[in-house]
Formats: sequence, structure tokens, C-alpha cells
Amino acid sequence: MELNLLQKIAASQFEKTGAVKKLPISNKNNGNYDVYKIPLDLLYYNDLNGRIATSFKQYIADNGKITPEPGDSQYNQVFQDLVYKSDEQALQETLASIKNKTQQEPGIVLKDGRIIDGNRRFTALRMYQQEDNIPKFFEAVVLDLSVQTDEKKIKELELEIQLGTEARVEYSPIERIFDRYNTIELKKQMTVEEYRNAAQLSKKTEVERDLNRAKLIIEFIKIVSPGGNPIDKFYLANELKLDGPIEEIDKALSDLKSKNKKLIEKAALVNLVISKTINFEKAPNLQMRDLKKNIITDSSNSDRLVNIYLDDDRLDDVMDAFEASPIKSANDLKVVVEQPSLRKTLEKLNKSTTSLINRNKSTTKRTAGLNSLQKFRDSLLQFTEDDFKTLNQDEYDDAIDCLQDIQKILFDLKKELKV
Repeated sequence: MELNLLQKIAASQFEKTGAVKKLPISNKNNGNYDVYKIPLDLLYYNDLNGRIATSFKQYIADNGKITPEPGDSQYNQVFQDLVYKSDEQALQETLASIKNKTQQEPGIVLKDGRIIDGNRRFTALRMYQQEDNIPKFFEAVVLDLSVQTDEKKIKELELEIQLGTEARVEYSPIERIFDRYNTIELKKQMTVEEYRNAAQLSKKTEVERDLNRAKLIIEFIKIVSPGGNPIDKFYLANELKLDGPIEEIDKALSDLKSKNKKLIEKAALVNLVISKTINFEKAPNLQMRDLKKNIITDSSNSDRLVNIYLDDDRLDDVMDAFEASPIKSANDLKVVVEQPSLRKTLEKLNKSTTSLINRNKSTTKRTAGLNSLQKFRDSLLQFTEDDFKTLNQDEYDDAIDCLQDIQKILFDLKKELKV
């Protein structure tokens, strides 16, 4: 028979703490839920939790699937380790707090014992119990919900309670990107607008941005680990710390209007492989920023970049090497790149790309004065009389003084340039 905590509550098997937790899910008490002391052996971690989703996928990739199970189970121990490793310092602080002051903020569990909020507190209590062998209790409210029938409502609640009173554990950038893509694009549990509302974000562009970055990460995974479902390998983005570099690539590509956009994207992602393996002159995100600023956003240079990568089938050589040896971990990436033929190809690509970047930097420096003057001219062209109608007299006088200063500066500059 499936565990039902609500039946145990009805049978007065759990002690009330006297506390009440307010939730955005209505009940007969206007969303106020009593908090109960629940034995740890009746509870289990939520395998759908967004904060450690990619870590769990990595575990599955290495060890195979594992069934959720309460108590002192292998499943709970695996998740305990994952939660601990996700932020060891925060976990130690929570453990110390519980030892000194007991649990301060109640968690949230479903009627079958699945923990929706409170993984860190539950982990600290488990560690405490394992340390002194004295049974501990998780203080929580119990909801009459099931992941089989109420997954969207549970997801909305998970996002909303991130703003709770206990110090929040933010999603890591990669976990956040994966969670948004998984919820909106894969499971289709929510629209972009629904996710924005649940997460209390000011703009839906924050969500759309992460959806684009998830797609870039997937394309990167397809390059270095082809075969299988790239979603199941999203943990590679965490291992390789791709959030910063992917952000730069996304910014560069977002406004790009080029018939070669997909090839430019692929070249940038291969360049990310280079920055992670053979080019350590700068941090990868700074290298991607250089690529963005000096090549991708310049149409002539971005076309040259495509030619560099297509020359002598270099891009195909890279793809073929990873096709033969798909990576399963960050360490694998370095091993595959050390293959002589692939390393030689990547070194050629790196040399050509670096040369193109440096050439553009030199041109930019040489023409800095002209570029600034053109930007100044374009800025002035945007002004009309209407921009000054709302000024008071003092502000209007300041504007006139500023125009006279500009006029004098231009007169002196023209004189120096012998115009």
C-alpha cells in the first residue's frame, strides 16, 4: 500500500509543532497549513528538483536509473550526497543552525513523502541522525498533491517558494537554464509568461534568454558528445563551466543577421572547445567576448571566420574526431583533444582565429578617433526640439551652454585638422 502521510495525520500519528505556514495553495484554512514533525524514514528527495537536475542526470549516466524510495535507501543516500556537494558550505551552516537552534523554517512535502521544499534542511537532519543515531524529525506541512496529477502546480510552488524566509539557495546558472528549458520546452508544463509569473521575474526576456542559451549548450553537446539525447548530458555544461562563455556567444548571436548564422554559431562553439583545452591565455568567457567583439558582430570578419573553419574541411575534422570518441566528462574533452590529428586542426583554427581578432583590434585602435566621431554625430542626429521643451529655465540655459561648448570644441578640432 502506498504511503499516505495525510492518513497518518488524520490518525494523530504526527505531533503538531504549533507553527502554521502560509502557502499560495488554497485549503479550508485560507492557505494556512499546520506544521507537523515527520520521521525522516517516511520521506524521500524530489528527483524533479530543478537545483540538482543535471547532477542527477550525471549520476544516471554513470550508474543507471534509480527508483525513488523513502528511508535509509540508496536513492536517498545518492541525493544526500548530491545536495551536499552542490553547496558544502551552505549545508554545513544549515547543519550547525539545526544543532544550535533546531529547524527554523518548515519544509513542504507531498502526501507520499516527496520533499518539495527543504532538501538542504532534510539533508542536514539526515546527517545529524547518522552522526548520533538519535531519530530526527523533519518539520513540514503536507500537501494533498501528487506528481502524477499535479506536476504543474508543484512546479509553480517550487518556483514561488524560492523567495521564502530561509536563506535562499539560488539555482546555479546552468541548473537555472536547464530548469527553464526542461519546464517550458521539453515538458511543456508552462508557457514563458507562466514561468515568469511563478518565478516573480520582472521581464519574460530573462526566461527567453535562458531558453536560447539552453539551445546553444545542446548544440555544443552535439559537437563534443554526439549520439544519444543531449538533454541527458546537460551535466557536461556544469562540469565544463559553460555559463559564462555561452552567455557571451548568445549575446553575439542574438542580433546577428547573416545567412551564415548557423555556421558562425558552430565555429564559435568549436572555438569554445579550443578555449577549454589548448588556449589558456585568457579565461574562456573573455576569449568568447573577444570573439564576439572583434569577429562575430562584424559581418566581414564573421564571414572570414566561417571560411577559416571550412578551409581544408577543418570543421568536419573536428566533428569526425568527436564522433569517433564522444566525451562523457570534462576530463574526456582534454583526452580527445590530445589526439594528434585533432590537436593539430584545433591549433591551426586557434592561430587563424587569434590572428583575425588581433588584426581587427589593430584596425579598431587605429580608427578609434573616426569611430568615436561617427558615434557622436549619430547621437546628435537623434535630438529634436521636442527633447528640450520640458526643461525649466536653468536646465535650458545649461543646454545652450553645452551646445556652445560643443561648437567651440568642433571649431578648434577643425582648425587642428585644417578643415
